[in-house]
Amino acid sequence: MIGVLGGSFDPIHFGHINPLIQVSEQFNLSEIKLIPTYKSAVGKVFYANPEHRMNMVSIIAASNSNNFVAEDLEIRKKGVSYTYDTINTLKERNKKDKFCLIIGLDVFLKIESWYNYREILNEVNILVINRPGYNLNKLNRMDINIQNRISKNKFDFIKNKEHEIYFHDITPINISSSSIRDIISKGDDPIKKIPGSIMSYIKRNELYKKYE
Repeated sequence: MIGVLGGSFDPIHFGHINPLIQVSEQFNLSEIKLIPTYKSAVGKVFYANPEHRMNMVSIIAASNSNNFVAEDLEIRKKGVSYTYDTINTLKERNKKDKFCLIIGLDVFLKIESWYNYREILNEVNILVINRPGYNLNKLNRMDINIQNRISKNKFDFIKNKEHEIYFHDITPINISSSSIRDIISKGDDPIKKIPGSIMSYIKRNELYKKYE
């Protein structure tokens, strides 16, 4: 099963990397595709351009001892990319593989607003990373199709049963890209928040110096 994580990665940091290493090991994922977004569908502002964000993800994928893969699908496409379209493109390329969409609980609770979300449920497994401060009781008000797909058996999920949703607890890491950008803009180093290779790239390309 191939994991898929999309995001701005502005910049990528240990709050992304460390949970993914855990997920990869615990769910026996053959690889995890990291897919930087070119343009947000909801108007989110990015502070580094697509090329820089892709380069930073590529640095992590190249240096990581696990199985991260930097995927430039949405960067090359340009414009807004929807998860439904990205998943279908990946499945077309890898017809023999099964995919697992990795998202945080805060994002999952908004999935009913996504383009073609019901079709997404029919295409992939979804691994939801529990986040502190979010109440799972909200699930009771979600689409019955979502509720019926929730699996409470981790081992069934790992065995590639299709089109299931599993909620996985991970020790929270209090790191955000916005806090890192703020630290850098003040001339400081975000020690222990991002890998040294990423900080070197940021300095070399003078990123986030005028972040506001």
